[in-house]
Amino acid sequence: MTDNQRTLLIVAVFLAAVQFIVKPIVNWQNQVATELALTHGQVQRSEQLLAHAEQVRKAHQNAIEQQQTLIEGMPSAAETTLLQIQLQDRLATLLRKQDIAIDEFNWVTGAQPQTNAISTLNAKVKLAGNIEALAQAQFALMQELPFVQHQSIELRPSQRRRGNNYELTFLLQVAVRQPGGGS
Repeated sequence: MTDNQRTLLIVAVFLAAVQFIVKPIVNWQNQVATELALTHGQVQRSEQLLAHAEQVRKAHQNAIEQQQTLIEGMPSAAETTLLQIQLQDRLATLLRKQDIAIDEFNWVTGAQPQTNAISTLNAKVKLAGNIEALAQAQFALMQELPFVQHQSIELRPSQRRRGNNYELTFLLQVAVRQPGGGS
């Protein structure tokens, strides 16, 4: 065996050792270092939570109280049909005060449970009037009935009425309390 062959053999053994021994060890060390850093971060966050446990408990209790207050402000879904009639009357009264016409009001779904404490009702409402009255009606709806959310809104010029009239169609989602539901 010549010196060149011996040198090439030593280089090949060295490269094989690097490829199959050193490189896996370095990868394993990097993996262990990454896991250690993640674990250290989790420990630090846990220590912070423990150090502020009383503040976390107070914030949790405050959130529960606010949730209960919000739920109590919602209408009760003890009798869905009666509730739909009452809500439709309340919405219609509120919207008519704004000098607009209600062309359509349909309940799309019955009560659909969302949580143990809350269900939702969906309604399609189509209004007609001038743009200012429609905007004021929507604003009044948002202010006076915070448990009503707009799922979709569509505004277009009225095809049936003359003048500066528009049609506003929206899908409403009304949050209601489940009878006897927990929080």
